[in-house]
Amino acid sequence: MSSDKSKIHFVLVAGYSADEQEAAVLKENLAKQGFSADAISFYGEKYINDFTDLKISDCIKNISGLINKRAEEYENVFGIGISLGGALLLEHAKKKSNLKGIASIGTPFRLSNVRWIKFGQLFLPLFYFVWRQLQKIKRLRLSPLGATKIVVDYLEKDLPINLATIQAPVLLLHSKKDPVSDYRVLPGYLDQIASGKKKIIFFEKGNHVIAHDADLLMRYSLDFFEIER
Repeated sequence: MSSDKSKIHFVLVAGYSADEQEAAVLKENLAKQGFSADAISFYGEKYINDFTDLKISDCIKNISGLINKRAEEYENVFGIGISLGGALLLEHAKKKSNLKGIASIGTPFRLSNVRWIKFGQLFLPLFYFVWRQLQKIKRLRLSPLGATKIVVDYLEKDLPINLATIQAPVLLLHSKKDPVSDYRVLPGYLDQIASGKKKIIFFEKGNHVIAHDADLLMRYSLDFFEIER
């Protein structure tokens, strides 16, 4: 890998949250090391405050559009995603080969609490009108509950298929203490990915996003990508 940082760019995708702040922390870390990066939400670059009509296809289109644009501008583009963000980077790689590598943190191949999530969805109509209005207050950073169903459906039905079409190097970073996503299923799914370079790193401590330790996550990611810091 070239040591010329001007030829390297990162697309950082946040997980299931209202904005890009999870990814922004990673961007700040990379900036200190002299790398350029985009930090975006799971639904794309532009902020939205109403998730009622959001579609997963919209999210994939928006993320892929940015990656395709950066791939025309930089020699080497890498993707790092948190949870749902990582899953959507893998989704992009099923059809496109312009990512030089993907690091996915807490990849939700199997949700640990999916039954409770679906149960909670039954009560969503009782309070969603109020939640939808409060969502417009950006500083509250409320969870995008309006997108919960499409996200769960995507993770259960679409994410597990066509993994064999992924050729990009893939690194999965996952805590064994992750309360959201079951780490035990990862080896089986990684085996399905066609890339000649792929790896799982399990952590004995941490949470779904491995304690938000940007230094740790970047160190493992850059080493896997063979990028000099």
